[in-house]
Amino acid sequence: MEIEKITRSGYSSNLSKEQLWDIYKSMKTQRQLEERLLKLYKGGQLSGAVYPGIGQEASMAGIAAGMSEKDIFGGTHRDLGVQIKKGVTLKEIALNFFGKHDGPSKGRDGNSHFGVVDKGTLMVVSPLPDSAPVAVGWALASKLDNSGIVAVANCGEGATATGTWHESINMAGVSNLPIVFTVQNNQFAYSSPNETEFGTPNVADRGLGYGIPSKIIDGNDIYEVMNTIHEACEHARNGNGPTLVELVTFRHYGHAGHDPAEYVTKEVRDFWMKRDPISRFEHSLMDESLFTQEDFTKLTEELENEIKETLEWAKTQNDPKPENEILDIFAKRNTEVKQSDSSETKTMNLIEAITNGLDELLENDKDVFMMGEDIGEFEGAFKATKGLFAKYGPDRILDTAISEGAFTGAAVGAALAGKKPIIELQFYDFVYPALDQITTEAAKYYWKAGKSVPMVVRGPTGAGTRSGPFHSISPESMLAHHPGIKIVAPSNPYDAKGLLIAATYDPNPVMYLEHKKLYRKPDLKMDVPLGLYEVEIGKGAVVKEGTDFTIVTWSGMVSVAQEAAHALEADNISVEIIDLRTIVPLDEEIILKSVEKTSNLCILQEDVPFSSVASEVSSLVAEKGFWNLDNPILKITPPNTHIPFAPILEDAFIPNADKVVSAIKGLQ
Repeated sequence: MEIEKITRSGYSSNLSKEQLWDIYKSMKTQRQLEERLLKLYKGGQLSGAVYPGIGQEASMAGIAAGMSEKDIFGGTHRDLGVQIKKGVTLKEIALNFFGKHDGPSKGRDGNSHFGVVDKGTLMVVSPLPDSAPVAVGWALASKLDNSGIVAVANCGEGATATGTWHESINMAGVSNLPIVFTVQNNQFAYSSPNETEFGTPNVADRGLGYGIPSKIIDGNDIYEVMNTIHEACEHARNGNGPTLVELVTFRHYGHAGHDPAEYVTKEVRDFWMKRDPISRFEHSLMDESLFTQEDFTKLTEELENEIKETLEWAKTQNDPKPENEILDIFAKRNTEVKQSDSSETKTMNLIEAITNGLDELLENDKDVFMMGEDIGEFEGAFKATKGLFAKYGPDRILDTAISEGAFTGAAVGAALAGKKPIIELQFYDFVYPALDQITTEAAKYYWKAGKSVPMVVRGPTGAGTRSGPFHSISPESMLAHHPGIKIVAPSNPYDAKGLLIAATYDPNPVMYLEHKKLYRKPDLKMDVPLGLYEVEIGKGAVVKEGTDFTIVTWSGMVSVAQEAAHALEADNISVEIIDLRTIVPLDEEIILKSVEKTSNLCILQEDVPFSSVASEVSSLVAEKGFWNLDNPILKITPPNTHIPFAPILEDAFIPNADKVVSAIKGLQ
């Protein structure tokens, strides 16, 4: 079979014999490793899955070869070639495929779902292309710091149909970020051919719509790949923004080890086998008299032995210990807690306290910046960023397009790069498009990759403003279901500022919930200290002491509990009110101690009842404080329905003091 030739030009012409050999070796290592892994998988000796990139080696090695050593790569499960070329070792790969403790993901994710951030590769996850927004965030951090780092976000052509890819490339184009988007078009998204994936003839045709240059190249020509990627990276490094590169290639096998790829016709396969990237590279190197067939044969034998020995070694290494899993949900903080001497205060409502906290954070820490929709000159839907754009400018107060997935994922990447991003959601109802990045990337990075993600996602929650079912959510129960994120919900201006500052300096992703009905509540003004101070995350507060009944609540329901407690005093019922302040981690001690004291518990929440925080608190007390209870646990919640718009319906939906009083008196 005649192999189509390739020749060196441009950037690749300047590579030394040693550099070319290193690139060739990485391609051969990938191919022989994946062939061996595929055999192990089909032989039942390997769990999980194998996603072979055999046939795409030039695309992967060429991408890595075109990048500089300090550049960052966000890829997919078929990018072992980039990982190898970026310095990830055979031992690291083997350990991960066998789910061992010392592998990059510590056995917490399998096979090729890993990255080694310290070597320049982002964590690989199953939903594709989820690493694209993260790469955008790293590029944003690079632009803010002028570090010269370029991010490369890679995926297959099938993933370009997702909103995640669109939002990412659109955000990068609008912000002129130093990033390159590469798409390995291997003809099939699993089994779907190109004509069923997109309406344009080529993926690269979309570049015009994003206002960025695009190119279509032969992904099986190692020289063209590295030349193009190098040019695109330098274009980005010099402040000229993103490039979209479509690498047309072909996978020799199916989507995964279990896929026989019967949908590929013989004609298509024959066409691409003549363009096998390794064979083309070998012929070119021999044509230049740089290496001989004997050199290639010798390397093949050496790699075969090394790969076999490494895989056999990996099998014998230590498995992860189940008892250690809970230890790595949250990164531990090792920075000094901010403490104000409280010598100077100012009377503020809740929204003013938040704005003041944001202002002081931005002023005192150059790594803090904000992203969100309309937070710049418009100063946010609720004016939480009032005056900040004028003071700090568009680099620190970044107005974004309507793209919650992109800018939330970008916060993950920026946090990994050393920044402290604060995201504003116009309404917390809009968190749903961002949940993929929050739960798939932010929540799992420390647990899976050992890298902390200090970021805050803040915004208005709650009902009572006649905003209807799409602007009134209380999302704490939904968010609390996902390990790896913290959730705070202040009920007063002092806590609002202190928790915001604590959230910003926490090394984990924190969801910061602001009840919009409290923003400008006339009777909720307080003297708030000027200067940075913190309210400890994970610690509740006794708002009112009592002896007969405990009410556990938070956020907008604290004032309802206070009103009910005042009314119950007329009947000589003494109520103790616990403001949780933090939903995750939950202050179990303050709840159990209060129930031990009062022997009665009422949980008051604005969120719907099913699978809620109230359910969790009930379970906690039933399990650890049951014998202290004199009566059944009360849960005062809305009905299990959506939040209605009509005033008469919304007022009936939200728990009020009368409902609390009636329920508690009913147990007396």
